[in-house]
Amino acid sequence: MTKHSCTGIASIFLAFACSQANVDEAPIEANLRSMAYYETTLAKSGSKFAIDLFHQLNDPEEPNQFYSPYSIHQVLSLAMNGNEGEVLEEYKKLLRYDGLSMTDGNKGAKELTEFLLHVDPKVKISIANGIWYREEYDLHVPFRDDAQYYYGSEVAPLNMENPASVNVINNWIEAKTNNLIKEMLDEIPQYPYDKVVMYLANAIYYKADWKYQFLTSKTQKKPFYPRKGSQVQVDMMDLDKPAAFKSYFENDLTYIEIPYSTGQYSMGILYNSAGNLDSVADILTFENLEKWKANSSESNFILKMPKFRLRHKQDNMSEDLAAMGLVQPFSYHPGNFTRLFDNPTDPLKISRVIHDALIEVDEKGAEAAAATVVEVVELTSMPSKPREVILDKPFIFFIQEAHSGAILFMGKLGDPSLL
Repeated sequence: MTKHSCTGIASIFLAFACSQANVDEAPIEANLRSMAYYETTLAKSGSKFAIDLFHQLNDPEEPNQFYSPYSIHQVLSLAMNGNEGEVLEEYKKLLRYDGLSMTDGNKGAKELTEFLLHVDPKVKISIANGIWYREEYDLHVPFRDDAQYYYGSEVAPLNMENPASVNVINNWIEAKTNNLIKEMLDEIPQYPYDKVVMYLANAIYYKADWKYQFLTSKTQKKPFYPRKGSQVQVDMMDLDKPAAFKSYFENDLTYIEIPYSTGQYSMGILYNSAGNLDSVADILTFENLEKWKANSSESNFILKMPKFRLRHKQDNMSEDLAAMGLVQPFSYHPGNFTRLFDNPTDPLKISRVIHDALIEVDEKGAEAAAATVVEVVELTSMPSKPREVILDKPFIFFIQEAHSGAILFMGKLGDPSLL
């Protein structure tokens, strides 16, 4: 055998070996680890808050809604660190801290976020927090340190009097959401009676491929029935072959988990055959959701679902959050944000909680982003005309020394025209 023929055989063997190595390559596994009690407790708190928020925002007259309870929960947890006493307790009750201390809640926020960011190597996810405060104010050092350490917050002073400063916040949100959430904040209000002293923001971005890919060629226009007796045409994706989905069936309720990537992340689906969302919403509780997840098992079936793109913006969630129990932070309560600044301030309140969220679902997977902004303002009195004291009648006067009380000069003025 010639040298060249040996080289050719060796090359073929090497190529075969490499192709076999790729075939036999172990699948990517999730980065699982044991979780501390404060992480699992905070995760449950976030889930309970998510369901509470769903019931508060659920509007039967509005067919489509989308938001990120995780984003809202995190930015309000961040704002909570600027409070104490009875106001702090309102935050903890709203966010379902369920006995979790502030320290453990902060530790849970830090470590749970780190877990979510790294649990699935094939899922692209980012979670970011930012704080901008009025540049002439002194931020309370413990608040700043907690915000940076536990929440990874970027903290910076901002010229709130400059209308262009709104671009600083909007550009940050756009960058952190992969350019999906744009121009979220309309303006930095210049109120005559109060002024913005801080913005707290959270931004979250998620992109993942389905574990079982839909073929684009199988997507067809099919009917979708928004309500009984009516239909619309949608792009219906078709998996075309059976796959294993975790699912649970009870009476007329169906619960399905559509997995992404390794299966650590999934899209949960709840529906009934009648398409009656109100009846499904009525039984949606944290306890029921835990039961449906615990009792679900893998079932093989062909899945068909619509492609969709949805954006939903809420210009101010203050009324909804107040209805859920967060009341004092939205009024000029003297206990608001007592741990926010070192310099004395007039009473503070949250004026707006703005939320914007977007999701796109197609044959490949899903891409979603959301941002939440909390606007904190200070009450300032409208400048008034200085009070006048007119000495237009006779008066006595004297010159005195303050410490001893000694009167050095004394007199009276009865008629200045005679001087």
